[in-house]
Amino acid sequence: MESENKKEVTLVESIQQQILDHVTKDGYQTNIALPKENELSELLGVSRVVVREALSSLRALGFLETKKKKGSVMVSPEPFDLFKMIIRSGALSQSTVSDLYELRLMLEIGLADFLFDRKKDEDMGQLMEIIEEEESCEDAHRLTELDIEFHSKLYNIANSRALSSFQSLIGNIFTIYPRKGKKERLPEIITHRSLYHILDTGNPDSFRSAMRLHLTYQFENKEKYLNEYYHKMHRLK
Repeated sequence: MESENKKEVTLVESIQQQILDHVTKDGYQTNIALPKENELSELLGVSRVVVREALSSLRALGFLETKKKKGSVMVSPEPFDLFKMIIRSGALSQSTVSDLYELRLMLEIGLADFLFDRKKDEDMGQLMEIIEEEESCEDAHRLTELDIEFHSKLYNIANSRALSSFQSLIGNIFTIYPRKGKKERLPEIITHRSLYHILDTGNPDSFRSAMRLHLTYQFENKEKYLNEYYHKMHRLK
């Protein structure tokens, strides 16, 4: 039985790809109706049940929409819409959350060239406003928000919709470290003000090195933060 289920899943996935290959080869544009289930069944040599499952999966992945009087139509998928649903579900395994955490750290360090190429005076002014509020802030919750705002602004300066979307989705995974009491901050070798100064007067290589030092605490305490996040998500279910 297990072997049959595995074969069926593999077949549905294969048909999904064949449908995508077919519409790509035939030059289907967005909002153009696909062939009906029975036509696809004959074309691909499988049952309508398999075709229906494949279409349902493609619909869930954002490749298809069902429209009145048209049936299934091709649309341009929005990967981060699906990603948002997955992140907010709280159903991610600890290993997946760990992978996302590490990916976020990699991206933070890798932003340097984009930042130096695309930064503007207005952006630098906004970064400084965040830093000044952060340095005078005595509220633990607001300090966390300001940390997110600073890093979110860096992604915004990099001017990548994909990166900004990704950052906004997993920002909470990155800032789950606890803060207790007034004015208590994480120990940082490189502060946000230091990063600002390097972004203002330095170069991409020096910024990459500085960001790596800035994130030292997150690297060293990764397991503690991830365990806290994972248990928190399960308590909210």
